[in-house]
Amino acid sequence: MYIIYYIKMPKQSITSHVLKALSDERRVVAADWRFHVIYRRIAYQHSYKLPDIYLARGLIRKLGKSGDIEPIESLRGVYRVTTPYASTLPSPDEIVVQEGNPFAVLSNYTAAAYHDLTDVLPSEIYVTNYRNNGLRLPLGTTPDDWLDMPEPARRTPKSLGDTRIIWSKTKDNWDFGHTIGYAQGCPFYVTDPERTLLDAVRFPEKTGGIREVLRIWKRAVDLLDVDRLVKYVDRFDQSLLRQRAGFLLERLRITHPILDSWAEKSVRGSSAKLAATNEFSPQHSERWMLSLNVPEYVLRELDDS
Repeated sequence: MYIIYYIKMPKQSITSHVLKALSDERRVVAADWRFHVIYRRIAYQHSYKLPDIYLARGLIRKLGKSGDIEPIESLRGVYRVTTPYASTLPSPDEIVVQEGNPFAVLSNYTAAAYHDLTDVLPSEIYVTNYRNNGLRLPLGTTPDDWLDMPEPARRTPKSLGDTRIIWSKTKDNWDFGHTIGYAQGCPFYVTDPERTLLDAVRFPEKTGGIREVLRIWKRAVDLLDVDRLVKYVDRFDQSLLRQRAGFLLERLRITHPILDSWAEKSVRGSSAKLAATNEFSPQHSERWMLSLNVPEYVLRELDDS
């Protein structure tokens, strides 16, 4: 006769569940809002008490005391995960910025570097912030995660350590042209190549200057979706952007049926310059009514094979 003993295993703690969830996602950085989301998921799944903001803060304090996370300087509410799986992995600045402002989009020179449109590794991080979040959710979450949950804070730190962060703000109806990039396997929002090219010509000072902008356009020729770029230009609905983009496309020997229509709408004026921040030059494109206010040898780089 056999006697079978049943041993009741202790219920797994909330902190253990949370650390497993972070490990499953290979997260090396997590914000206070993400801990709250994860805690709520676990509570629903295991019939724990549904956490409020105070319980979530208590969880973060426990994880900090146990050495599983540590705060990131200069960015309140964002933590570096220091458990064994994450302790040897870097914490990419892009992910840190995204956790601190989960609706923001990495842009300009940072986006150009991500898409391999430049050989330069920018010393700053460029980010665009919008007043609303468009159709974006914080990455790694679902609409159900935000039922009865407050919207995450949108933190805009000026630096991370020695790295400056350059923030831009733009109109909500220009909230388009984004994709998802990855660093260390973690996702972040970034402008797609076509939007990156247009932002470069709109704000050359945020993409290394006009000479670097022209090099970026040249480098993008083989991966450029011309129809998408044209659609974006028309969504901006700016005559000057049509002139600049149209001139650059034709100089790069890229054709599209809409270019003649754009050229017909070109308007001459003191602001009709290829390089927005350079002085006006008498050298110009008659077709695009655009002052070509950059040295000719720089423009010739667009022609080189």
